[in-house]
Amino acid sequence: WRKVEQGAGSFLHFLTASKFWSMSETASLIAKYNVAENNEAGSAADLHQKIVSFKPEWEKHEATKAHAANLKHVEIDAPALRNKAILAGHPAFVQALFDGLAIRDEDMRQWILTFFFDFLREDSSCFAIFDDMFNKGQLKFYKPLVALLESENLNTYIADKAAWLLAAVIGHVPTYFTDEDVNGVLKVLLQANGCSEIGILEAVTNLLKSGEFRRLIWEYPGVSETIFKVQPKADSPPKLYRCIFAIWLLSFDGEITSHLKNYAVVKKVKDILSFSRTEKVIRLCLTLLKNLLPFRELCEEIVEDGVLEAVQQLEFEKWREPELYDEIRDMSSQIATEVQEMSNFDRYERELQTGVLSWGFIHSSKFWAENVLKFEQNDFRALKCLAGLLTDPNTEPTTLAVACHDLGEFVTMHPLGKRKVAQLNVKEKIMQLMGSTDQAHREVRREALLCCQKIMLNKWQDMDTAQ
Repeated sequence: WRKVEQGAGSFLHFLTASKFWSMSETASLIAKYNVAENNEAGSAADLHQKIVSFKPEWEKHEATKAHAANLKHVEIDAPALRNKAILAGHPAFVQALFDGLAIRDEDMRQWILTFFFDFLREDSSCFAIFDDMFNKGQLKFYKPLVALLESENLNTYIADKAAWLLAAVIGHVPTYFTDEDVNGVLKVLLQANGCSEIGILEAVTNLLKSGEFRRLIWEYPGVSETIFKVQPKADSPPKLYRCIFAIWLLSFDGEITSHLKNYAVVKKVKDILSFSRTEKVIRLCLTLLKNLLPFRELCEEIVEDGVLEAVQQLEFEKWREPELYDEIRDMSSQIATEVQEMSNFDRYERELQTGVLSWGFIHSSKFWAENVLKFEQNDFRALKCLAGLLTDPNTEPTTLAVACHDLGEFVTMHPLGKRKVAQLNVKEKIMQLMGSTDQAHREVRREALLCCQKIMLNKWQDMDTAQ
């Protein structure tokens, strides 16, 4: 995201304070993502050149004529440091620029918004100007931009740049804004206000850079849909990048991250890794996966959905940056470690000892195919524990359902499966569970029925073989 995050106090501090990132990792990540806006051919470049060539006539407008002589020194294509020196300490000049947005002149509005857009992206230390002026109560910033965004028939370019500027300043200096301010921005963003889909997504991402408002933003109606409606196969690299960037920012909040499974975040990332070949998109996906791995349910989904294969495949692609290969191999190694841990039979036995079973990778067909013979250890101890859970009157419904499922998998996959289960004398209990009328046993009835079918199927197969 170019140099916006370099020196951005609140956001950089948040990253370095996070349990996921050290200072060196943060600095490395920011350097890697020091990327320009995706080059858009033709019209976008021509429009920018037209805006740069425009010469505002400050003296002709009531809102700006008092400071026209000074504003003429502000040049849109001048280095950011030069413009910073002109504006810093002169809140009247900055206020005149924002007041100029009320002028019903499209060229003037485009020039002002493009000036701030390029100015802040070139040097993020320029956000300090807003910090200083807000602190001294010298700048009215929020209302002029919200009023502009609420205007009818607003040019898409103007709407996108106004939304970007408003959200970027809130994201970088959030101390001076309230929950009500943020909700007001989200309201105007998510209604039909002329912004493009990418413009809305980028503004939401800018807001999410503020840890103070992250949960408030996430809970606002429509935000999650805006982030997750991206289509990995069809959408452009810039839109994919902003989508993953937004999710990556969300992943720094543990409570939010724990709910991301409901939005199929792992599948979304896997699809992007499979179809996108834009380096900055791939790199950000790998970085996001690093933040998702510590969360058990998401980690299991990463393992179960075959994300490892998608990441490993990236190593055979041709990338411009050599270090990307190292990042791919590092992520492959981390996921492979989790695969090995989740496929560990010892983990299955540890769960059995707790007396509480829950759906997950160690109850999948893949796990059983790889570990079924290990159930012979210690005179089929694990199998006997499963039978014990079925006959225990205090066993919870979910545990009963998982136990029935696992016994069915054992019957299907072990050479002596039916015989060993018959020795446990649990068939009658399984039949009872099939006929349970308890409202909480709906899942139990289904799994008991499937288990019984597997036992009977094997019995019929044995009869066919004997015949």
